[in-house]
Amino acid sequence: DAKARAETIKVIDEFADLALRTIALAVRDVDQQIEDVKEAEKDLTLIGLVGIEDPVRDEVPDAIRRCRQAGIVVRMVTGDNMKTAAAIAKKCGIIEGEIKPGNVIDGKTFRETVAPNGKLLQDKFEPLWKDLLVMGRSTPLDKHHLVSGLQAASEKQTVAVTGDGTNDAPALKEADVGLSMGIAGTAVAQEASDIVITDDNFSSIVKSVLWGRSVYD
Repeated sequence: DAKARAETIKVIDEFADLALRTIALAVRDVDQQIEDVKEAEKDLTLIGLVGIEDPVRDEVPDAIRRCRQAGIVVRMVTGDNMKTAAAIAKKCGIIEGEIKPGNVIDGKTFRETVAPNGKLLQDKFEPLWKDLLVMGRSTPLDKHHLVSGLQAASEKQTVAVTGDGTNDAPALKEADVGLSMGIAGTAVAQEASDIVITDDNFSSIVKSVLWGRSVYD
C-alpha cells in the first residue's frame, strides 16, 4: 500500500545518505520452477532491505586533495543513485562542504539536456560542465558525452578517464589519457586504455601524474 511504499522509500533514502547501496529482498511462493526472469519477478513480497557499504579506501581522500592542489578536477560518473553517489563523493572529498546547484546530476537529465537526439550539443553542455562533479544513474554513453564535451569546451580540458568494464572502452579510447584497472579491468578496457593501473589504486593515478609532469616540465 501507499504507506508501506513510503516507508520503504524513506529507508532507501536513509541508506543512500549514509553512502550505502541498497538490496531489496523479496519472496514469492511457486509450485514449479520458473525459467523466465521477468515472470519470476512478478507478484513478489518485500521482506527486507539491506544496506551494503563499499568503504572508501583510506588513501583516496588524500589522493583527491593532492589532485585538487595540482589543478586537477576529479569527477565521479557512476551507476549508483544520486543520493548514494553524492554521499560517497563527500566522503572522498570530491564534493567539499555543502552540495551546490549543478554539482550532482542524474544521467537521464544530463542526456536529455546535452544530447536529446543522441548527438552532443556543445552549447547545451557549456553551462553545465564547470559545476558538475557527480553524475549518478549514468550510462556508458553519458560518460562518453562528458569526455567529448570537456575536450570541446570553451576552456579546453585535458581529460583522463578511469574504467574497468567493457562498456567503459569508448570513453577510455576517447579520453586524452585512458586509465584501466589491472586487477578488476576487462581485457577490452585494458586494450582501449593508454595506461593500466596494476594495483587498481586511485593514489597510483596521482603518482602517474607526478611522473608525467616531471618528464614534461
